[in-house]
Amino acid sequence: MLLLAGMMGLPAAPAAGQAFPGAPDAPSINLRLYPLATWSPRVGVGIGAGLVVHHLGRRHAQALVTAAPARHEQVATAAWASANPERARRYVLVSARGLHTNRDWFYGLGPGASSDARQSIERSAAQLRIRVGQQFLDRRLLLQPHVGLSAHRVDRVPTPTAPDLDARSRQHLRQLASSQVGPLSPDHTGLRVGIDVQYDTRPPGPRPTRGVLLRGGWARYASVASPSVRFDRLDLSAHKVVPLSGAHRLVGHLSLAHTVARGEASVPYYLRPMFGGSRVPGWARHRFVDSDRLIGSALYRFPLAQPLGVVRLDGHVGLHAASVYDDVFTDAALDLTFDDAPDVSETSAPLRPAASVGLRVGLSFRKVPSLDLALGVSPEGVTGVRVALQQDLRALRPAHHRLRRP
Repeated sequence: MLLLAGMMGLPAAPAAGQAFPGAPDAPSINLRLYPLATWSPRVGVGIGAGLVVHHLGRRHAQALVTAAPARHEQVATAAWASANPERARRYVLVSARGLHTNRDWFYGLGPGASSDARQSIERSAAQLRIRVGQQFLDRRLLLQPHVGLSAHRVDRVPTPTAPDLDARSRQHLRQLASSQVGPLSPDHTGLRVGIDVQYDTRPPGPRPTRGVLLRGGWARYASVASPSVRFDRLDLSAHKVVPLSGAHRLVGHLSLAHTVARGEASVPYYLRPMFGGSRVPGWARHRFVDSDRLIGSALYRFPLAQPLGVVRLDGHVGLHAASVYDDVFTDAALDLTFDDAPDVSETSAPLRPAASVGLRVGLSFRKVPSLDLALGVSPEGVTGVRVALQQDLRALRPAHHRLRRP
C-alpha cells in the first residue's frame, strides 16, 4: 500500500512519445466498434461499441466507455489512462466494469467434475480497479500495484440436486444461495489489494522470436463489512520463445495459480482459478474450477502472410496439459489421463491433455490486442473454437464477455 500511495502522484504531462497510436493532437471523441462482441455460443447475439475521448484531463490521456449488450449477458466498461502504458515509464489506469449474465456455467468444483453436471447460474457483478505502473531496467521490469472494489450478487442458483454433482459441489451451491455471499450489498463488497510484477527480455515488436516473459502477482481479497469471505491469490507464469528459422519459433508456457482461504466461508467459484476453452482449446468454457490451477503448453508458431504490410497472419499448432486442485502442492500428479471420466482421488489429480491448431490475426505495428482463433480437441471429445482477444497487464479496457478472473 505504501508503494501504491507513493506512486499515485501523477507524473508531469508526458511527451509526445507517450501518446496513444493514432491519437489526434487536439481533444476529440471517436467511435470504436468491437466485432468480437457480436456473437458467441454462451452469450448469444449482441453488439459491442464504445467512445474514445482523447486528452481527457491532461495531454495524451485517454478515456474509454464501452457497452456490449447481448441476449444472455450485458456488459459495460469505463476506463481512463494517464498516458499510453506501452510507452510511458509511469502511468495510472482506472477501470470500472459492470456485468449481468444468466449463463454463468458451473460444472462443480475439482478436476473430477462431470461434463453432465453443468448448471446455469444467474449473477451480477460490479468492479472498480486502480493500477499504477512503473517501468525499470530499460522497460524490461514492470511493477504494477493495484487496489480495487468488487461486488457480486447471485440472482438465481439452481437447486443443488443434480445427480452428477458431488457432495462438495452441492454444498457450494447451497452456500451461494445463502446470505453469506449472495446479496449485492455493502456487507458483501470485497476489497482487493495486490501487486503484479513482469520481467520481459523479448525484443520490442509485434512478433518476438526469442526471449522470456516472467510474471508474478499477489492479491488479498477481503469482504469490507463481513469477515465471511477472505483469501490470498498467488499467480506465477513463465513464457519462453525459442527461435527457429526466420520468424518460426517454439513457445512454451507454464502457469500456476494458488488460492488460500482465510475466511469463515469458502471462496465463491467465480473468484477461484479456472480453466476451459478460453485458456485450453478443446475443453468447454469454464469447464474446471477449484482453489489451484496448473497449465502447461507448447506451441509451434509460424508466419503465414502480411497483407498490405498492415495485418499479420500467424499460424500455430500446440499441445496442452492442465488441471485444477483443492491444493496443488499435495494433489498434483505429473501424469496424463486420456479418460473422459477419470477416477480422480482426493490426493492424486492427473493432468488433462488437449491439442489445438489455430490462427492469430494482428496489426503489424502492435503487440496487442490480436485476434486468436483455435480449434481444439480433448479426451472428452469436445472440439471447439476459441476466439480470444489477447491482452497484457497494461490493457486499458477489461475484456467484455469474460465472466471470471483468468
